[in-house]
Amino acid sequence: MQIAVAIALTATYLGLSLALGGVQSSNGPWWFFLPCIVSVCAFVAAKMIMAKLPLPWVNDQGYSSPPRRVHLSWRAAVRLPAYAPFLLILWHFLSILRMHFDIDWVLYCVIVLALGMMTIIALRRWHEIRLLRNGEVAMAFIDSRENTAEWQDDRIYYHFRTAGGKDVSGRAFYVGYDVLEGSFIPVFYDARNPPDHLVACASWFEAD
Repeated sequence: MQIAVAIALTATYLGLSLALGGVQSSNGPWWFFLPCIVSVCAFVAAKMIMAKLPLPWVNDQGYSSPPRRVHLSWRAAVRLPAYAPFLLILWHFLSILRMHFDIDWVLYCVIVLALGMMTIIALRRWHEIRLLRNGEVAMAFIDSRENTAEWQDDRIYYHFRTAGGKDVSGRAFYVGYDVLEGSFIPVFYDARNPPDHLVACASWFEAD
């Protein structure tokens, strides 16, 4: 369901940008500003929606035994599509350059760079999924919360104790989850290597 919502929102934001003329050279600078406006509005809407979503680990019956079911979170489903209009800006920028210059080598570099970044992101997300699906669960105590720039996610500092009695501390950004200092939050960790862990608010995914 979350994936379907994410795809629908992505198509909506891209379609709205195109309908408004976001990639037409005849619109002057609006080829840049229109997708930006759509994206900003999408981010504002996503922030309002995320503020209304409950924390999935509050009033829950707990997590099932591994392997668990892992799915895209609702917060990621409404937030990630807001980045889509920026792809139109990149596409139009490269199109303008190609009309005036021989930039085949630039396109090649962009494609290679994009593939490299996608590979890194995919490996990190797969690592998150692996921990959520097969990791041990503990409750981490949030020691402090650091406020960063307005456009960035804030960072939390926390610690937890494993089933084997080992104390582990860490820090992470929380992606759309309004967690408070002094509260508890689930953390998924590798029993053989507890420093390899994932706090629940720092992932695009959620486990059941």
